Amino acid sequence: MRHDDGTGTNQPAADVLGGTAPRISRSTFLKGAAGAVLGAGALFGGVGGAVAAAATGASSSPRSPFPAGYVKDLTGNETARFGFTGTDLGFTAKTNHGYCISIFGDTFDQPVPAPTDTGWRSPVGLRQSNGDIQNGIRWDNCIGGDRAKKMIPYDPVDDETARNVPGQPRTEIPNDLVHLPDGRYIMTTFGVRDWADPTHGGIPSAGGSWRTWYSRMWTSTETHAENWERTWNLDTNQQNMDFWNAGEWSHFQNNSMIMWPNEPFVYIYGTNEGRWRGGGIHLMRVPWDQMWRPSAYQFWGDNGGWDWRQNGPSTPILSPTDGSDAIGEISAQVIDGQAVLSYLNGRYGAVTVSAPYPTGMWTAPKIQVTYLQAANLYAPVVHPYSTTGNTQLLVSQWITQGPGSPFYGVRQWSGSLNSLRFAEAATAERLVVTSQEPAHPGHQGPLAPQLQRLPLQDRIAILSANAHDRVSRDDIAAVATGQR
Repeated sequence: MRHDDGTGTNQPAADVLGGTAPRISRSTFLKGAAGAVLGAGALFGGVGGAVAAAATGASSSPRSPFPAGYVKDLTGNETARFGFTGTDLGFTAKTNHGYCISIFGDTFDQPVPAPTDTGWRSPVGLRQSNGDIQNGIRWDNCIGGDRAKKMIPYDPVDDETARNVPGQPRTEIPNDLVHLPDGRYIMTTFGVRDWADPTHGGIPSAGGSWRTWYSRMWTSTETHAENWERTWNLDTNQQNMDFWNAGEWSHFQNNSMIMWPNEPFVYIYGTNEGRWRGGGIHLMRVPWDQMWRPSAYQFWGDNGGWDWRQNGPSTPILSPTDGSDAIGEISAQVIDGQAVLSYLNGRYGAVTVSAPYPTGMWTAPKIQVTYLQAANLYAPVVHPYSTTGNTQLLVSQWITQGPGSPFYGVRQWSGSLNSLRFAEAATAERLVVTSQEPAHPGHQGPLAPQLQRLPLQDRIAILSANAHDRVSRDDIAAVATGQR
């Protein structure tokens, strides 16, 4: 996925796989929000303990035996046999057959896009079934036979046409896919209007990032999702089922889908186009057998109390801790009975949050991988074979200069979803949300801990204590205080 809008981090790292890295200016980070995961981790003894733990480098809670760390490259040589070596994203869904399909964005025969863009196509798909993913994800085969093909039927247009002709995209970038109970597959993409690169005449969105025309839905009725077609909108009797970038649908240009066990709904999490500074994550749902009817969608929102409403409003379930921060590239999974979201936090890097139910309540931010460990990272994806304690993530990087460059691809990192639980009364009063319980219609108040209510040093302490051991407390403090 191209992101030439200036919102990426293009600073060199001495070791992009997690070793020593030079200090990076704060201006190179997206001004993004920490999300929220408060969860079934160890009981935490209050903010005072967190501050002390952060200051000494110790933790008052037990650490996972699976610290976040680089596992392997998943593209490059790993994908050469499928006719490509450069790609990104890798949003992954478990099929009803038990194996997984990962979908990738702008894909090239060569390792990096420039200068020739040989063999470009998007999206492409790979299948994978090995259960020992902690030892490395291994690709079985690709959608397309011997050579990974462009999965969906569309014709990309030039930059000028894409900017000015409604519904004519520069490229289609995958969001997610879901395998429905009747065997149909649904995939969503967003149609790029403008990558917002000012050196090529780009115009940033109001959120300061790239622009989209819509999020589009595609269908495959084949057993193994080999061929895809446009999804018919049954309300309008038109060929394309689109979430146009307007009104409530504008909050679902980037989106990710899950089905909750024993429920008939597809839950869809979404954000505004690009990496919207000050934006949050929204939620809607639809009966799985009505996905092609816009009138069947309900939006989760707070209008004096949280509830599902057909016409909205849609209220962010997770908002940036700091108003100018950004959230981008979300991915949703169901892991060990928990709803799990992973996303790019423009300030800190790859973040996860979890909840006992798709609506909440959400945990405090868990930083999995930082920009200092993986230069220019984006699009963290929790693999569906993960467990709470043994979490495997696909993380994209696009490095154009400095050590480790050039690199455009996806790497695997290990992590954990275990999070802290806060116990001190004074802390609870300010955080509002301190326990992990389902959020049902009628709930009043926030759905995630309100870290922004805490003094900065307490906020830093909580983020540090909740992060993985490999994530430096000094780096978190430096980023939070604007020193990097």
